[in-house]
Amino acid sequence: MELLRKYTSHFPRISSLYDSQQKAIENLLNEKNTLAIIPTGGGKSLIYQLTSLELLGVTLVVSPLLALMQEQVNELRSNGVDAIALNSNMSFDEQRELLRNFKKLRIKLIYLSPERLQNGLFRASLLASEIKISMLVIDEAHCISQWGQGFRPDYDQILPFIKFLKSSKNNPVVLALTATLSKRARKDIVKEFGILERNVIRPDSILRKNLISKFKKVSNEKEKVKQLESFLREKKPKKSLAYLYSKRECESYACAFSVLGFKTEYFHAALEPEEKDRVYSEFLEGKIELLFATTAFGMGINIPDIDSVVHIQIPNSVEEYYQHIGRGGRDATRCPECFCLALWSEVNFKKRKGIILSDKFTEEMLERSFKQLSLYNKAGKIVSKDKEDYLAASDNLHLVKYYFEREGVLKTIGEINGSPLKIILKKNTVLWDKILKAAGGIDSFIHASNHSGIKIEGIIKHLYEQEFSGNIEKLPARSRQLFFKSNYNTLPKKTVNKIIREANMFVDFRVNQLEELHELFSHSKPNDYIKKILN
Repeated sequence: MELLRKYTSHFPRISSLYDSQQKAIENLLNEKNTLAIIPTGGGKSLIYQLTSLELLGVTLVVSPLLALMQEQVNELRSNGVDAIALNSNMSFDEQRELLRNFKKLRIKLIYLSPERLQNGLFRASLLASEIKISMLVIDEAHCISQWGQGFRPDYDQILPFIKFLKSSKNNPVVLALTATLSKRARKDIVKEFGILERNVIRPDSILRKNLISKFKKVSNEKEKVKQLESFLREKKPKKSLAYLYSKRECESYACAFSVLGFKTEYFHAALEPEEKDRVYSEFLEGKIELLFATTAFGMGINIPDIDSVVHIQIPNSVEEYYQHIGRGGRDATRCPECFCLALWSEVNFKKRKGIILSDKFTEEMLERSFKQLSLYNKAGKIVSKDKEDYLAASDNLHLVKYYFEREGVLKTIGEINGSPLKIILKKNTVLWDKILKAAGGIDSFIHASNHSGIKIEGIIKHLYEQEFSGNIEKLPARSRQLFFKSNYNTLPKKTVNKIIREANMFVDFRVNQLEELHELFSHSKPNDYIKKILN
């Protein structure tokens, strides 16, 4: 409480702390790595925001949610806290300017995506700035574990990033945050970050009493419209959030229920930022009574008086379901009851299971990915891949690359924006002249490296040095090349089998999560079943 009083001007609407917040803050100020499992609405963000002001140096907040990053940054800035969000919403030139000026900006919090941790330019900027990193916050920490609800391989790079920080004389305290977490995933996280059991903060029960769940089985999708209308007429909620997984369905439902006399709107990732802001503001103010949205809406957004949460399409797990309904009734004084309706059919579960199973790895897919990454017959050599092609590939090359690297099939060398003939220095260095001469008329760093004897790692390092000394006049934004070292000419059969076995074990786990959700939806005592799964 003393800390809150000290910084009350930055958090004027907060009058007190929950016990869980207080305990987590005390842990962090005493440099104890902490895992905090706090239900939606329990004030997770305040823990690190308040702590960051007391710590010397900068706090890095790793989050997969771009909308949440910007919302929190805007709110912090409006209350006098220096914070920035380093993400893809910024132009390439804006990002460069920011990275070059880290030390001058005197920032307290930097929000960034997990993908950013591997970025060589970002790491080089931290080294060049010599800023002190005092705390690393991992939001949506369930993603760290493959047993969490949304496995993202970039979260697997957090521990190597911490080792990188320690090698540069930083030793940040770690805070892992999530709203729900299975026992299996919790075990992974405490092991990964050396978190003692006494520094795991979790409530006796994550079930909020004001959330009243109802699960209604239907025979077809058309029946969902009738059931939803009947539910809304009966309960008469003032502010309802209805979840779908399709942008088209969001728009279709909003139109249909507008015709039925409801004040509706839709929200999904394809909306322009200004439109998202408008919809959010109008929903917050009560001008919209029924919002149809994908999961692009809601995560980390604090609307206190949503008194109804509806699932028209099924989520993927019990944890995901509870996170969604946790966005309702956040202020129990304003919402003593939040009615939560889930509409489902056996066909819904059958189709979702088929979609999950389609993600299984096969030998053919791994062989295809090996060739797409240009690794075939290149053992011991450096290869390059255009990053846009890499991200747009029909196969999930990013996930496959994660497994390939873990099993020693390849090694990531780095990433460069531009190519020898497109990057322009203000004043050429001796090394750059040598690179250009070796390149000749071929606009390839690999060609330049092979003909100059300068390793790709050396070229990347030199470009970073020139960037942070202000000597690069032109660095193309759209042209990005990834560089890998291939360790095999062909994929070893043993490695293929191991990757398939491990990757598909996770797919099977996701199927099991879906089966648990099916059990919840059809259970005679759903609250008892949720307690069994989540507590």
